[in-house]
Amino acid sequence: MNSLSVGIVGVGHLGEAHLRKYLDIPEAELAGFWDIDDRVRNAIRKKYSVRAFDSLESLLENVQAVSIVVPTSSHASAATAAAEKGVHIFIEKPIAPNLADADRIIDAARKNNIKLQVGHIERFNAAFRSLFAGAPPLSGTGYPNKEINPKFIESHRLASFDPRGLDVSVIHDLMIHDIDLILQLIGSPIMHIDASGVGVISDMPDIVNARLSFANGAVANITASRISQKKMRKMRLFQKDSYISMDFVTGETEIYSISDSGSSESVSLLDGIIPVMNLNYGDITKSVGYKKIPNDGKDALELELRSFLHSITTDTDPPVTGEEARKALEVALEVVEKTMKN
Repeated sequence: MNSLSVGIVGVGHLGEAHLRKYLDIPEAELAGFWDIDDRVRNAIRKKYSVRAFDSLESLLENVQAVSIVVPTSSHASAATAAAEKGVHIFIEKPIAPNLADADRIIDAARKNNIKLQVGHIERFNAAFRSLFAGAPPLSGTGYPNKEINPKFIESHRLASFDPRGLDVSVIHDLMIHDIDLILQLIGSPIMHIDASGVGVISDMPDIVNARLSFANGAVANITASRISQKKMRKMRLFQKDSYISMDFVTGETEIYSISDSGSSESVSLLDGIIPVMNLNYGDITKSVGYKKIPNDGKDALELELRSFLHSITTDTDPPVTGEEARKALEVALEVVEKTMKN
């Protein structure tokens, strides 16, 4: 297997995680990294014995693909520089702080015919992948699953305070993960957004609740907080005859289904359902089944980066395109606007 020469722009907490993964991925040959901070650059160079480039330009001249893991405000400048050098781009979420910068990045990638993947990592969480037969570890196939047709989604993403994320609001930092997943799950235009929140520690919203109403009648209620004592990343889907709970912390999924008593019908997602009780409604008896899908143990970041490399070597669309990330950003920005008004 021919490996791709890759580099990393920004080796802070998350950038260092990218570096470690690339060192272990056989499809990647890590050429080195660049960071604006001399102290960080020297520390990472010594720790991993990896080349530290003196400038972004020199890094881009020596790689075929790059992970951009810098503050969101610097995404557009780094990404457009990479695109103009013909370097394929993996960029962390959110794609940009605003739609104008997002469009600059997408247009630069398209103009220079390079791949652009955005780091919405929860697409690769075992809990989410379990709904789509494991997709999308190496391709964008798998959406939609016709068995997934939620009419109400309840999502909670609660985290403790971390000063690393204070350059953006909790909406850009945390809620955008769930916005992206919900857009994939529902697949219908948003008709209305309500939101409220408050900045407790920072000057930006630190805890926010948003309600998204879709054209197909579905509703999503999303809560995100970065000032919670207890960590939680859960999403619950309610649809006709079933309830699905995804725990993104453990990577496990639980499914409860209701079917006619004695029904032998079995479809892929419900294979292995165990009857746990009967519900009686007069002459009608329904069977309640339960299934727990364990974490398959696959690392989300590794899958995400391998999918990026796969899209390059096979010349296919990456699982999370710039356009999809822009849609999530557009919704996030409207949530910010509604939050500020309230």
